[in-house]
Amino acid sequence: MRQVLIRRRALGALACFSMVFAPHVAAGQGLSVLDLQPGSARSTLRATAPDSQAGQATLLNLNHSINVWYLLQLTWPDGRSESYHLENAYPGHQRLELSSDGQASLVLLDGSASHRMPLWPATGVSPLSLARRSELPYGDLWEGRVLLRNPTVGHRTRREWATDFLRDRFRYGERVTTFIKERFYRDKFRHSGTLQEQTGIAEARDDLPRPAAVLVTPKAASSRLTTPDLNLIVSVGSDGIVPGRWHAVEDYLGVFVCAVTPGLVADEVVRAQGNRVSPLDAKEESALVYLVAFDLARFELGFALGTDHPRVDWSDRVPATSRVDSLPGPDGIDSVAPLVRTGILSPQGVPRVAATFAGGFKRSHGAFKWGDLAHRNRGSHYGFIEQGTVLSTLNPGLATLLVRADGRVEMMTWPEHDAPEVESIRHARQNGVPLIETDSEDGAVRPGRLVKEWAKGNWSGSETKQLRTLRGGLGIQDGESGRWLIYGYFSAATPSAMARVFQACGCSYAMQMDINAPEHTYLALYRIEGSLLVVQRLVKEMAEVDTPVKGIEVPRFVGYPDNRDFFYLLRREPKESSQ
Repeated sequence: MRQVLIRRRALGALACFSMVFAPHVAAGQGLSVLDLQPGSARSTLRATAPDSQAGQATLLNLNHSINVWYLLQLTWPDGRSESYHLENAYPGHQRLELSSDGQASLVLLDGSASHRMPLWPATGVSPLSLARRSELPYGDLWEGRVLLRNPTVGHRTRREWATDFLRDRFRYGERVTTFIKERFYRDKFRHSGTLQEQTGIAEARDDLPRPAAVLVTPKAASSRLTTPDLNLIVSVGSDGIVPGRWHAVEDYLGVFVCAVTPGLVADEVVRAQGNRVSPLDAKEESALVYLVAFDLARFELGFALGTDHPRVDWSDRVPATSRVDSLPGPDGIDSVAPLVRTGILSPQGVPRVAATFAGGFKRSHGAFKWGDLAHRNRGSHYGFIEQGTVLSTLNPGLATLLVRADGRVEMMTWPEHDAPEVESIRHARQNGVPLIETDSEDGAVRPGRLVKEWAKGNWSGSETKQLRTLRGGLGIQDGESGRWLIYGYFSAATPSAMARVFQACGCSYAMQMDINAPEHTYLALYRIEGSLLVVQRLVKEMAEVDTPVKGIEVPRFVGYPDNRDFFYLLRREPKESSQ
């Protein structure tokens, strides 16, 4: 048996990618996603199957530091091959290896214990084949200690189906969808609350650690705000929802909700931002914003691709001068095969799942058409990493949410030089440019330099530069009470409004996620009661996204595969804390 540790630290130098790999692609020697992995470990063995055919087995640990995803490939002299994408459910104390001792086997090692699985059993059907035949998103091996990821079809709403159909089948499909969105959906999801002044607003009556309060005007701080579409059950007391105050979500320890509008943000924040943001009109100033904060000492953040999105081929937005026609995509690939995208949370995560929320732009929108970023790094497509596996290269200059190998959550603009080693990253998702960021020289938090730039910032919205729409965003707050991941739901906002609210929230960094519809800005909370998974969605419109099964409420991302990428928060195990 041969084992090789592959370290391509030159991955960050993919600016020279086309010069190195284009000749191979032109010659028919296409790349695969396996060529993008800088810390993979490969082992191979040759063995004879019971039918006397000589085969070769290859096991690839896609990131030996993360130790979650493996790819098992079985090949034969006549060219036949089989691939099995395996997921290690307990990467902290078990690993997979190949063994030729006696019979060619896949071996699960857990401390001093080992469990063998013949690759070609002399009798009966192999467990791998049975797991594949199950047609479940995750086939069961070793009683769930290892999972086989199986191809599946992800759910999409009628609106998503129509949008994808137009974009994929017609030359001007994008223009048609933009026209429909602008003509019929602009402000469709906008809600405005009523501010009701009252006296004697009391402080929070519990001693729960909570995020720092959002900076609002004195009038707002002494008022209550109506929230007609809020669907989470919060502890409000007699004062109701007070703008800028964090209200605990009932039965969800470590989760808080805040309601505000951009027009209620304190004057000091507005003055500090100055001309780095655009003025807001009356509709935008009064549009409701819901912020949901998660205590990162209590929750573990993860990320997963949808069954279809985001893709890894070229975005049509990229200028012709930034494309390499000999390559099927900016990384030399147009698919993540032989890896499998399931679009659903792994079974071992379900007992601990606390929340999910929708990810970022599709590949069609996830690159730059104008500005400097359009002419750098092949259009600066948004990159992403799942379970330590590079599925699309992270590009400099882009807002990036990442989870380190130890579970620590960070947000940053991906640097041109001295970027974190990819091997040390468990999950990452890029989406555009920053809404706000901390200046490395003076430590001041300011709006990103492209917040006002509709085209150069790739903020999307509409072809006529009408930026106000339903938007989702993420920020991170560090304070005396700990670190908080904050999801923002903006019912009708421009990037300038988002930057105002996230800065008032005390975030050190914030970025936009997806936009335009409840399915794209979806957030739900979960808890298990007996055999039931209880679901609370952030706003009422999000209930329309989920699909009931036999009259039972089943949520996307957890109950069935979805076509879109998503984030999930798991309750930490006892004594586990990485922020």
